[in-house]
Amino acid sequence: MDDRHNDPETLPIRCPGCGQRFKVGLELKDRMVECGTCEHRFRVNDEVVVRQKKFYPGERRDISLDRFSRIPKGTPLPSNFQTIQYASEPALPDIQPVSPLRLVLGFVAGAGVILVALLLAFGGSPGGMLDGASQPKRLALAGFTALIAAIFFIAANPRRRGRAVFGSLVSAALLVSFPFFFTEGNAPVAPSAHGLSYDESVKHEAEDEAPPLSSDLDELKKEINTTPLEKAIAALAANPENKGRTAVGIWLRDVREFQKLQISSYIERTTGAIQGQSYMYVRDGGYLMVVSGVTDDLAELSKICERFGEVRRVIDPLQVIEVVVQEDKFTPGDLKKLTNRDDPAFYELNRRELESIDLSRAKDAVTRLAEAEPKLYRKDINRRMLQLLKESDKDEQSVQMQSQIGRALVAWSEEGDGSEALVREVISRYPAASVDLPESLVKFLMVKKDAAAIPMVDALWASDFTRWEEIYLGFGPGIEDSVLARFPEASAPMKRSATRLLSKNGSAKSIPVLEAALPDADSELKVLIERALAAIRSR
Repeated sequence: MDDRHNDPETLPIRCPGCGQRFKVGLELKDRMVECGTCEHRFRVNDEVVVRQKKFYPGERRDISLDRFSRIPKGTPLPSNFQTIQYASEPALPDIQPVSPLRLVLGFVAGAGVILVALLLAFGGSPGGMLDGASQPKRLALAGFTALIAAIFFIAANPRRRGRAVFGSLVSAALLVSFPFFFTEGNAPVAPSAHGLSYDESVKHEAEDEAPPLSSDLDELKKEINTTPLEKAIAALAANPENKGRTAVGIWLRDVREFQKLQISSYIERTTGAIQGQSYMYVRDGGYLMVVSGVTDDLAELSKICERFGEVRRVIDPLQVIEVVVQEDKFTPGDLKKLTNRDDPAFYELNRRELESIDLSRAKDAVTRLAEAEPKLYRKDINRRMLQLLKESDKDEQSVQMQSQIGRALVAWSEEGDGSEALVREVISRYPAASVDLPESLVKFLMVKKDAAAIPMVDALWASDFTRWEEIYLGFGPGIEDSVLARFPEASAPMKRSATRLLSKNGSAKSIPVLEAALPDADSELKVLIERALAAIRSR
């Protein structure tokens, strides 16, 4: 609907130049006029006439418009169609995007629950993070994780707190149930006063849970099933080469899978058993280890077994030792205290580590003690180091152990402890040209000025004079006779090495030998001989 203006006698116009509005009479339509504001001249036509806003029927509440309606307003108009309905405006928080912080909180909570669940399920396997952890500690871990996850879930879902609380409760129930379903490696462990961990209840649990042993020997044989042991004893007795050797059975109770290899290696190493001829057989509540080729009696073997468990019974008629494996024997000490030489427990803890049947732990303890001053437990530590040296072999791990013990004995050995003789015995196991022989053992004999070791070191020097010359030199004047004996037949490089040795340790009896070598010596050897002669004569 078009309506020019309420007043039918005038026309509302707008200046196209400045936009100023005016009212003019109808007689000026289609005529030129001049704007009184900007003096712009324009024609009054439909282009400059101002028209009012259009509107549609029903938009204005004007009673006077009712006369234009085709249907009287007083009569209700029936409708058979659905009218449009507008939804209410949504709340602003419902359409806002989730903040990155809430996404991170939700992700951390979910990932934490999953990781701890996996840890509770598989962490108790031998050597795992929860191996040896008690059930109360696992429950505490599950409960703490569930609490933190609940806080994160609720913080990440402030508008859906009901769902967040429900999800938190489900997660908590799952986590708390895991320690009851996954019980592998579940053993109560408590800390000791020195930082070591030990199981106070192993002995009592073993006594309570171990099946009652019958006093009847036949029933005991059936319970242990000593058939493999009897066969091993018969096989050794039938072979004359094994005279004096026999087989024994070690009934291991409460032993874990990861402990079996350590125990087997330790028993073979310390008893002198035939390597590779000891086997473990599954028995109720443990294993029967058949050790073949031992020469010690059961009393000595029981002392050896005390290093990794409690000897419950020595059954002489069956050649069996019952041992309850103790968890604390396999638990290392506090690393901070083990490495801090100023800590009061340093010597005590490392002494205990030396007693471990795990050679890697014992080797680490020897390495730490080699750098420490022998203040406490000198006799015990020295005795154990010598015992480890005696038990060692020529495998890679034993060579590393021997090397560290050689370094440590320089400080920890005592007069008359037999360390020199034992070190010579260990060195004699190696061929003279062996590259595996630890130099620290020979250096220990050099520091001790062990005259009995000179022939042995002389053989080492003759086989590789470049490697052993410096150490051989440290033995002092006692090496002169051995060097002079090899000098005439030595090669030119070896004569140069011998000349350097005699220059430091030679006496007047070396002068004729050196002078006799001068005519045939090359230029380098001549210089060395002349210097050696001058040094000897100046002493």
